[in-house]
Amino acid sequence: MKITAATKVLGVIGDPVGHSLSPIMHNGWIADAGLDAVYVALPLKTADAASAIKAMRGLGFTGLNVTVPHKEAAASAADRREGAVANVLRWEEDGWLSAFNTDGAGFLDSLDESAPDWRGRVKRALIVGAGGAAQAIGQALSPHVETVHFINRTQERANTVARSIRNGRMLRWDDMERGFGAVELVVQTTTLGMNGTEAPAWPVEFCRPNAIVADIVYRPIETELLAAARARGLPAIDGLGMLIHQGARSFELWFGVKPDVAKARERLLAALA
Repeated sequence: MKITAATKVLGVIGDPVGHSLSPIMHNGWIADAGLDAVYVALPLKTADAASAIKAMRGLGFTGLNVTVPHKEAAASAADRREGAVANVLRWEEDGWLSAFNTDGAGFLDSLDESAPDWRGRVKRALIVGAGGAAQAIGQALSPHVETVHFINRTQERANTVARSIRNGRMLRWDDMERGFGAVELVVQTTTLGMNGTEAPAWPVEFCRPNAIVADIVYRPIETELLAAARARGLPAIDGLGMLIHQGARSFELWFGVKPDVAKARERLLAALA
């Protein structure tokens, strides 16, 4: 493609972002729609991400995705925001910056796709982690379940996120076996197990026979958690689903175009292979 001064520039910011598949996904959709735009990965290493994002105002960006650890900073940097955590930024024609969060809705889209009967079987959910993605997923699940439990190595962080949700509850890290056994949906939202990093021995053997297990990590696409769930015959949802569906909602916010999620999965699986 020919890049000119008129080409719209979008990207993903975070630390790290070298592993991100978002450029492959979004540039594929840009080509599908015949748009004059480009999407790039931008590592942002700073202790003051909010100021760095505000400084981007005059650089001509159309929009950005935001990943760890800058989602809270992205929301605070925006002139208009939906909540305290954001994974999508969009510069408006009036120069203002709007912040959105498509993580929660994207996760539900992925759940609908992979386990379409989940609303009839899930009463309690356990979310491992207490970061921006965990909070967004918890808020999205909250209206559909009786209880959303959060478990995190830093107990106070889990307690803070749990208190932000009407039916949120906190579990201690050493109560993980009890947590896995008490719910119909387990969602792993941390970086544990990503790119070969060490993960705990997930107590999948305590899961109920009707439990659904999801991991938002997608490198590797088959995490130890998902492998253990499949070995027990449980539905296991990989991280590509949430990545694609939150990305599709981002793309629609920027361009007003609904992209092809099936094509994105084909491209990303090819990239991972």
